[in-house]
Amino acid sequence: MYGVADTVNEAFYTGDSMRGMFVPGETLRLAEMPFERLRTGDVVMILDRSPHVVHRVVEKNAAYAVTMGDNNARPDALNMTPDSSFRVVTEAVSADGEVRPVVGGEDGMRQFRRQQRNRKLRRLAAWAVRPLKPLKFLRIPARRTERFRDGTVQWSFGSIPVAARSPSGRMMYLHWSKRLFFRVPEEPGREVRS
Repeated sequence: MYGVADTVNEAFYTGDSMRGMFVPGETLRLAEMPFERLRTGDVVMILDRSPHVVHRVVEKNAAYAVTMGDNNARPDALNMTPDSSFRVVTEAVSADGEVRPVVGGEDGMRQFRRQQRNRKLRRLAAWAVRPLKPLKFLRIPARRTERFRDGTVQWSFGSIPVAARSPSGRMMYLHWSKRLFFRVPEEPGREVRS
């Protein structure tokens, strides 16, 4: 969701609203574009908002553009206007230096619809397994812990990555199915929600 602008041409991506399109920690390359040339499906970094927001244009006319994260349930409350300060995301650079183009237009909208469908399926799966939550003591404990320089902690079962906790303390399983089969042990003084 958020991009921290290092310069007007690059930004560091963090957040979950565009996960699937971007991975937290990637560098986004930005380009200027007039509002008139902006297309539905383009990914933009909106500089008017603090912190800056990286979302996709899902609707556009001459007066405004509606933006929304690929994994969000609702569009942003604030629309972009021709006076808005923004940049179009053209490329994403992974931590290992791999550069991939960011698609926009109709291809971008196809990607948006796929992410929205996956989000709904994840919610449905979470609802379906909710009755099994009392059986969480049966889940396999993830034992191996790895700490990264940025403060992220990752738990694994053997070589299978299971869950991670961000430096801010947010806990997330790396796939919805991992929540069914694995459990992360609690650290003293820290509550782990599963």
